[in-house]
Amino acid sequence: MKKWITTLGAIVGISLMMMGCGKQEAQPAEIAEGVDKCDICHMHVPNDHNATQIVLKDGKVLKFDDIGCMHEWTEKNGTETVDVQFVRDYYTAEWMKADQAAYAYDATFKTPMSYGIYSFKDKAAAESFVQEQKKGVVTDLKAHTWERSMSEHMNKDGHSSGGHQQQDGHSTEGHSESTPATDSNTQSKH
Repeated sequence: MKKWITTLGAIVGISLMMMGCGKQEAQPAEIAEGVDKCDICHMHVPNDHNATQIVLKDGKVLKFDDIGCMHEWTEKNGTETVDVQFVRDYYTAEWMKADQAAYAYDATFKTPMSYGIYSFKDKAAAESFVQEQKKGVVTDLKAHTWERSMSEHMNKDGHSSGGHQQQDGHSTEGHSESTPATDSNTQSKH
């Protein structure tokens, strides 16, 4: 009987250890440019510094073309099912957890849905960007008002028509600029 209890105890202990070690930390998924569509506005998600994503607790990945669309999704659906939110650094387009990033905002910063928010790896990088641009502010997203710039034309759904090229006829205006993450002049400054 004693041997049976010891064996059962060992099985339970090993099972508990395996359950604790089995869950890997969520990772961002690759962006399939020209294929992936934003889960809010349904426009294609470019593989650039504006792309964001949410990994749900069940492993499903939701992709967004603008941080404002990601915010809109969480406002509609809550955060109970969210495992982690990812944003990309403005300069390198490297993925990072949204709650660990710093943000700069200005109504004139060009983003796909005109929210005007760029994410950075840290507060120093965001502050440096604002100083270089001579406009904008480093912002806390929890206190942000989430208004969109009205300087761009809006389509019938209330989304900016100044977004990226779409098969459904949306304009490409405002998106012919180089991506900062691939612009060697920008990288050499930082």
